[in-house]
Amino acid sequence: MTLSLARRQQLLAWAASSGSWIIEDDYLSELQLAGRAAPALASQDRNGRVIYVGTFSKTLSPGLRLGFMVVPPALVNRLGDVAAALAPTPAVASQLALAEFMRKGHYLRHLRKMKRLYRARASALQLALPADEVTMAGLALLLPLPQGCDDLAIAAQAQALGLAPAPLSIWYADQTYARRGLLLGITNLPEEGLEVCCACLAELARFGGGEALVE
Repeated sequence: MTLSLARRQQLLAWAASSGSWIIEDDYLSELQLAGRAAPALASQDRNGRVIYVGTFSKTLSPGLRLGFMVVPPALVNRLGDVAAALAPTPAVASQLALAEFMRKGHYLRHLRKMKRLYRARASALQLALPADEVTMAGLALLLPLPQGCDDLAIAAQAQALGLAPAPLSIWYADQTYARRGLLLGITNLPEEGLEVCCACLAELARFGGGEALVE
């Protein structure tokens, strides 16, 4: 969840007083679909304690293999050397093309277009799902399952039908407290047949991971 302004200021004050670093991972950048994206913590940092990192994999394409860091001036040379040692430098042409793409304003227009598209897809998926408790989770919808359902088995069965939900329980370190559910990505939903896909998931969920006959 997004930290309140008061909590952000407390965190920044702690980092300054303890000489600690805050690594801010901008997971979705401007693709936050609910409300407006919160200002970056780095924009409120007055003591140079925040290292802001992000990627263009979600907003443009993972094929670009381009990410970025915004760091305090004192760390620029050191982190530049580390980055150069850890991975090969992406093609200079790709970097220059992306910089020009952003300079001309195309990147912001692209983000606005994708936010409209993803909101529409999320709404369509919510309408097609036979459940009232779905919630947004990044660029996915979380479909909760009753306790006792095997979300791992359901995900495997769905994959055999050409669907690709991700089981929720794998994200719990202690399986004793794991909730069961499916994460349904909204970025690559089919234009047609969404209702059929959701009906298949509902049938699999009804059997709780046991054998289900889905035509």
